[in-house]
Amino acid sequence: MLDPKTVILLFASGKLVCTGAKKESDVYRSVHNLHSLLEEKNLMIYDQ
Repeated sequence: MLDPKTVILLFASGKLVCTGAKKESDVYRSVHNLHSLLEEKNLMIYDQ
């Protein structure tokens, strides 16, 4: 991810690791950006 500059490892279990963030708020922004991107590509699966 370029803004904020982080790396996110996303596992098949649904867990993730975010590294490279300078501030805690950067982690939240990165995860939010990833979530938005996955929803945009229809890759989010919600259990019912």
